[in-house]
Amino acid sequence: MGIELSSEELNTYMTNTPRIILCVTRPNRAPLALPMWFGWSDDTIIMRTLLASKKVGYIRENPHISCLVETGEEYFSLKAALLMGTCEVIDDQTEARELEKLIYSSKPIYDNLYPKVLPPHLEAFYQQPLAILRMKPTSITSWDFAKVRR
Repeated sequence: MGIELSSEELNTYMTNTPRIILCVTRPNRAPLALPMWFGWSDDTIIMRTLLASKKVGYIRENPHISCLVETGEEYFSLKAALLMGTCEVIDDQTEARELEKLIYSSKPIYDNLYPKVLPPHLEAFYQQPLAILRMKPTSITSWDFAKVRR
């Protein structure tokens, strides 16, 4: 009996789960794990960050990343997907802004989580140049402990 997610289950899970943990490598230091909002489209992870963020530099230096999406509070509700691959940094601002829209359009859950109006200082902060981190996984491992009960 397998407990992995089917392709359809994985797509539903990735679309309906709000956060992903992005893991990047830092030279001579421990890996860095960061919670991110993300889009899921055509079996590809898309994340938005500021172009000046340290994670962009780390990914440019070593583009191999892993990402974890996980949910559940008790044993039979534990579910996760571990995705690994090479990350591309998109820093062209026109392309990045278009891909940013894809994040929100691919995740209806964000309609209820993201404020409709931001305070002016945050509005200005998010107008800085951005980068899109895009990764088509080369490896996906998933599990759904609810399937153990069957």
